[in-house]
Amino acid sequence: MAPLIQGSSGINAEYGDLFYEYYPGEHPGKRGSIVPWSLRLLWSILPLHCPTIGGLYGALDRMYGLVYHLDQALLAGLPYVQEQRVIKYKTSLLVQVAGALAGSGSIQPAIKLLKQIKQSQPELSVPVSNAMIRLYYQVGNIYKGQCLLAEIQDKLTEEEWEMNAGFKLIALGEYSEAYQHFARAVNLNPGNTVASINGAVCLLYLGRLGDSIIQFEGAVKTSLHPMLLFNLVSLYELKTVASTSKKYNLLDTITSKTDWEAFPFECLRL
Repeated sequence: MAPLIQGSSGINAEYGDLFYEYYPGEHPGKRGSIVPWSLRLLWSILPLHCPTIGGLYGALDRMYGLVYHLDQALLAGLPYVQEQRVIKYKTSLLVQVAGALAGSGSIQPAIKLLKQIKQSQPELSVPVSNAMIRLYYQVGNIYKGQCLLAEIQDKLTEEEWEMNAGFKLIALGEYSEAYQHFARAVNLNPGNTVASINGAVCLLYLGRLGDSIIQFEGAVKTSLHPMLLFNLVSLYELKTVASTSKKYNLLDTITSKTDWEAFPFECLRL
């Protein structure tokens, strides 16, 4: 993978063959990384899904390195079209950083970063505000969440409205009503794994362990995220002493549907 920062000569000594300058005959006058941005972005977030190569902190290190690289390019001055492209790249990267922070429980830093994105990119106001609303609900700040929701209420889809209503009710401890909203969100979009997971959590808080497991198992059909699997096997352990056989069934599913060699199997608690 290309380095995050080029050396003073414009070509990194270790990975110079991944820059156009390394091939002046084939690419005369062309500069920069041969590696496309989408691949560099994927490289930066990969540790989030593979703890064995760094986990959260490894991903943040890579992402902030890319942010620095993009900032250096903007400071150096670029033609307008290229400048707008770099700004777009940086915004998509900062959204990933905010998501990683929120996923790790660092809610306030995530909200602060999303505010910066919203201010610098007004065209992203609705999706960024929607993400902030859910984070406010997550930390129990219903007032700020409601104030922000009032600004974008008319611009949300029915599915987004149901999701926000569910998150608000969870914050208020109204799990039965929250479950109904998440169930409606799943009916609107069966692929909404977030709604399925939160619905399962509501069922668990309502004392409906068996129903919660069924809901989690449904979510596993569309996502094999390690945290989802960890929650499911934890419920298996609560329900039955025969949880090991169920864990091995999940193991079979993982090995048949994923690149199992890089999968963090510790989430199955075998």
